[in-house]
Amino acid sequence: MGKAQDLKSVSCQDILATRACLKDMKDLYEALHFMNHFLDSKVMRELQEMKACGEIFEVVYQNFGELLLEIEESLSKKF
Repeated sequence: MGKAQDLKSVSCQDILATRACLKDMKDLYEALHFMNHFLDSKVMRELQEMKACGEIFEVVYQNFGELLLEIEESLSKKF
């Protein structure tokens, strides 16, 4: 056999954190999918609908930014 490889163990906490992160990303993806449908250029929307879509986008944008920071901090602690 060749050289033995050191395997890093993955804690249960890391697995759960990764699963939670994946769920958050799926939620954000669903919101973006909705917005893509909502912003169809073939359909005329009222001003209130456009304002609501803008507010949804702002929330998704903020949550995505926070999620990226969490992932970056988590990875920087591990490596």
